[in-house]
Amino acid sequence: MSDSRNLRVLSAAEDLAVAVLSVVPLVNARRAPGVRGQLARSVTAISANVAEAANLGSDPNFKRQLRLALASANEAGSHLRVLERTGAVQRQHIWRCENKRVAVCKMLVSLIRAVEEREANEEEERRNSKDRNSKPRQPTAE
Repeated sequence: MSDSRNLRVLSAAEDLAVAVLSVVPLVNARRAPGVRGQLARSVTAISANVAEAANLGSDPNFKRQLRLALASANEAGSHLRVLERTGAVQRQHIWRCENKRVAVCKMLVSLIRAVEEREANEEEERRNSKDRNSKPRQPTAE
């Protein structure tokens, strides 16, 4: 199931995790209690789900893991916004992470759509093949 786009999204997700994990120690825990740990878990889950997706054998399982990665990316975005709104960390750190997160989300959405298109095309091919095989054969003139 993996292709070069999948490898790019995995690399981008790992870059996002590194960026966020470098900011986590800077968070004022009193302003946003518990958010540091939740942010770290959600952001590392993105790349973990993409890596797992790359090794799954079917499009439905692949797509499911990519959707989990996207859900984790959205969760991380919520945590980043809370940190920004509470002033628990400087905005420039949040923006750098948020820009990376948005790029990863776009890549994930694009990859999910590509898998869905491939599934739709394969289904259409199956239907067309079934239709061709079920039509009665015309007698040939001898």
